[in-house]
Amino acid sequence: MKNLGRGVAVVCCALILARPGFAWADVVPARKASADRDSAAVEKRLVALGLDTPTAKSGAEGLTPSELRFFAEDSSRLNSVGGLTWSEWMGGGAVLLLLTFIYFAFIGV
Repeated sequence: MKNLGRGVAVVCCALILARPGFAWADVVPARKASADRDSAAVEKRLVALGLDTPTAKSGAEGLTPSELRFFAEDSSRLNSVGGLTWSEWMGGGAVLLLLTFIYFAFIGV
């Protein structure tokens, strides 16, 4: 039994030395293509939220494949939390004007 194990080891070593490509692993293209597709979807959503393309690309590269898959399934899961949109600024301005009017019309002296 000991000689059989050594024989198998010698054959494996000989195959690796004779044909190095025979023992190499190959990349599974379906997973790579899926990750690229998910990354592109996340980048597209980040650009739509107002990030520039290089920042969106680096942000998508920082995510794991499972995170990319999660956000690519429903891109509305990515939200802008760092700033206000134009409509939010306008809404805030309208509320401020309304409060100013109420103060000076009814409360102010």
